[in-house]
Amino acid sequence: MSESEEPCPSTVYTRIPSHVSKYKVIKIIGRGGFAVVVLAQHTITKETVAIKIINRDIIVKNNLLMYLENELRLSTRFNHPNIAKVYDVIYEEDIIMIIMEYLQNGDLQSLLSRGVYFTIKEQLNIATQVLSGLAYLHSRGISHRDVKPENIMFDAHYNPKLIDFGLSKENGSVLKTYCGTPHFMAPEIILSQNYNGMKADLWAYGVTVHIMATGGRFPYTSQNDMQILEQIRENKLELQIEPKGLIGAIIEKALTIPMEERPTSADLLAFIEEKRCTNKAISTYTFNQKDIVDTPLPKLAPRNTTPLFIRAQNVNEKSSVLSSLITRVRAPHRLSY
Repeated sequence: MSESEEPCPSTVYTRIPSHVSKYKVIKIIGRGGFAVVVLAQHTITKETVAIKIINRDIIVKNNLLMYLENELRLSTRFNHPNIAKVYDVIYEEDIIMIIMEYLQNGDLQSLLSRGVYFTIKEQLNIATQVLSGLAYLHSRGISHRDVKPENIMFDAHYNPKLIDFGLSKENGSVLKTYCGTPHFMAPEIILSQNYNGMKADLWAYGVTVHIMATGGRFPYTSQNDMQILEQIRENKLELQIEPKGLIGAIIEKALTIPMEERPTSADLLAFIEEKRCTNKAISTYTFNQKDIVDTPLPKLAPRNTTPLFIRAQNVNEKSSVLSSLITRVRAPHRLSY
């Protein structure tokens, strides 16, 4: 197997083969601290794929192998049009190569950051397809646990695909370990309660749809992490969109504060399909101007940000819990781009 010498950032060297299985490497399309992503083409069918080449030594030294193995163990089993496909995994002594679907139109976060605007019809299609992917996971007892715009990528036809299953959990109906990203964290997690991972996914999904529908705005009026967590905890969300249309109704239902009253992904998907089929949904919505503040709301976190991964202590002391929730600790770095 011939190779090209391509150094990774921070002087980390990752060997990049010229061929991986039946695929010829064309060019590098992404880099990170632990991996390089290359575009490759099948030598016979000319099918285009992305191949993530991971520096094995680095992830072992950083105690990240368990997260990678969890992601690969799950993602290779999925078969759904709205979940990114992993075709094969090849292990070599110094690298791990993941052959996966090439999602050429990037992620939702990047598109919104570039000012891309989705029409109401497009928003509904994206929201429905992402929810369909979540419902597929939940029907198999798997909670994603890190739903957010950067973990939704688009194929050539702008069909959304869920990615990044490093924090996902099987049998995710009752969880105690808190992980994810603070602005997408469900109230029951902030309250340090045992929580249903699938219901927490729905909350994060609601925040994500709100961000998409408002061009990048969170349903909070503060930029301070502590204040945002207080707003979620005390049921003081200020949606930047009036729930008059179907998108607004989706957001309102997904952001139901009591976990027990929040719908399941299957129930919400059935609600959407019923409204769309019977034309009961209002086709327009309006922004709630009184809730839009002059100062910019929290920006979407850049990719490769270390996610939150903590177990809150002192659950009877609100300030202690909230402080611990916004404290970054050693956690799995993103292995995706």
